[in-house]
Amino acid sequence: MVPYIAIHERKGSFSDRWVKVCKDKQLSFRTVNCYNSDIIKTLSNFNVLLWHWSHEEAKNFLIARAIISSVENMGLRVFPNISTCWHYDDKIAQKYLLEAIGAPLVPTYVFYNKEEAFRWISSAAFPKVFKLRRGAGSENVRLVRDYKDAQRLCRIAFRKGFSPVQSLFHDSRVKVKKIRNLKDLFSKVRNIGHAVANTSERKSLMPLEKGYVYFQDYIPNNRFDTRVTIIGNRAFACTRNVRKNDFRASGSGDIVYDINKVNLDCVKIAFDITRDLKTQSLAFDFLSDRLNKPLITEISYCYVSSCIYNCPGYWDPKFNWHERHIWPEDAILEDLI
Repeated sequence: MVPYIAIHERKGSFSDRWVKVCKDKQLSFRTVNCYNSDIIKTLSNFNVLLWHWSHEEAKNFLIARAIISSVENMGLRVFPNISTCWHYDDKIAQKYLLEAIGAPLVPTYVFYNKEEAFRWISSAAFPKVFKLRRGAGSENVRLVRDYKDAQRLCRIAFRKGFSPVQSLFHDSRVKVKKIRNLKDLFSKVRNIGHAVANTSERKSLMPLEKGYVYFQDYIPNNRFDTRVTIIGNRAFACTRNVRKNDFRASGSGDIVYDINKVNLDCVKIAFDITRDLKTQSLAFDFLSDRLNKPLITEISYCYVSSCIYNCPGYWDPKFNWHERHIWPEDAILEDLI
């Protein structure tokens, strides 16, 4: 049976290319709105649902996982399926999931009681890395240099809490660095109204992060991290240089596509985990400890499409190298249908 494909259309997401590819290949598809109350009835006429939902829209956290789980129970093939996305943008969920399968996660500590957190802080070695459960591209991540700083963050976490939504001008230096030409500049200026409205909506809808504290061990002497993205039986990899006078690499925009810099142990670990978790696609961020052993900091089913395409090729599970550029949207669509 020829698959009838439903695509939730969101400008700037994977849906842009999915629509183009479906048109070019004359695949049977229609765009849908997953926010409609009657979306389940609508999807009863389809075989496949493509919905690249992200943390950028607050309402996704209300409904996305519920709809995807429901639609999978209807028998549709879905990207992302629930195994791929239930832990998305939730570092606490990722901690428990990765620990449960014995993955090499950076040692991570979560506390839901202030007194218990204070007892741990009193005997912990510093520095540590403080994170909120939500946030991408190094949002809501900071270095905690001593126990006093940790206690201060702990008090905030168990009182007024933290907003998970950064201001529009957060990381402005990196954002400016990513503007390569006039086209990029005009695009930023043209979209500023939408960005302001979206940030305001997210701040009003997303609850404060409170009632817990999350710390990870600080892994020193890493000049870059390694990003491995698995899509089906393909592993794409690059390294990302740490920002100047900072400890963070995620979101820096300083990406190196040199496969000789990639530790293949990272690729093997990523393949093993995606197989164990039965995920369709997953991006892994790795650091290296003092013995050069890869450690995972976090995972995400969302990533920047062009960063995958810019990789010179990919490895298959037998570590054969395939030298070609490929858009992740194409690979996802190919695997699904």
